[in-house]
Amino acid sequence: MTLLPPSAPPRRRGLQRPRLRQRLPRRANVLTGTLRHTRVPLALERAVSVIVPTYNTAPALPAVLHALVHDTEGAVAEVLVIDNASTDGTPDVVRALMVEDPMIGATVRLLENPENLGYGGSIKRGFARLATTAPFVAVVHSDQQCDAATTVLDMAAAFALHPEPDVVLASRFRAGAETGDYSVARRLANHFFNAFTRTLSGLRMSDAGTGIMLARSSAIDRMPFEQLTSGYQFHPQLNLLIYGDPQLTVAEVPLCWRDASVGVRFSLTGYALVLTRMLLLFAWHRRVRRRPIGEAVVAASQGSPR
Repeated sequence: MTLLPPSAPPRRRGLQRPRLRQRLPRRANVLTGTLRHTRVPLALERAVSVIVPTYNTAPALPAVLHALVHDTEGAVAEVLVIDNASTDGTPDVVRALMVEDPMIGATVRLLENPENLGYGGSIKRGFARLATTAPFVAVVHSDQQCDAATTVLDMAAAFALHPEPDVVLASRFRAGAETGDYSVARRLANHFFNAFTRTLSGLRMSDAGTGIMLARSSAIDRMPFEQLTSGYQFHPQLNLLIYGDPQLTVAEVPLCWRDASVGVRFSLTGYALVLTRMLLLFAWHRRVRRRPIGEAVVAASQGSPR
């Protein structure tokens, strides 16, 4: 992978990209330990906009927002909470926090979806809102599956690497990650899909399904993210695009991850079946029809082998 020159304009969204080189892209830098105590790089001070998708996470959300606003050492400029039609009063909790805490009130914006758009639908809406205004965009969950401030600081510190990354992904399966409080069934499922994704795609990534990330907006703008699924398979699809783009420099930081205590519960079996179908369709378009990675991912997300 090579670093996208700062002077190069971001590519237009869509599939009008030239075909990717046949050789597999390499990852320029992969972290094997934490950079938690490294100062936030100057370029990221007050430059990170964080997308926090919510759905029935009212009990956990105050701690997450407090951490992002007060404990990220000046990296976070704004937090965009996107509520997916919660039924537990999550938007009311956000509004109350914005009144009670002046810093949260000045930093947090609340966007309420009129209906449940799906997890991926919320992320897509956040990307569309921020890609043209924010230098850096992060995604952090609202259910306290990770320590929000520590994770953002670890990802921000990775931008001190040389060459600087375009995208930093927090991985549950890199050296230094902690998953002791993550269910065995989910860990085993993730290990299987990591191996399955590597086998079908040829792309080396330690956590194919991670949804915790920090990226330059110019990198996000390269992705046809609007055409990806609106479900939970959004991040596995996006990660294929990220690792498959030879013009992006990608880094990973280890993540401390645990089971969520609140929020939506979904069927692990149902998720696995949908993800398996998507990956097989991706492989069919990529290997049999020899389509570029971007086209193969979009075609797989639409669920048709045509």
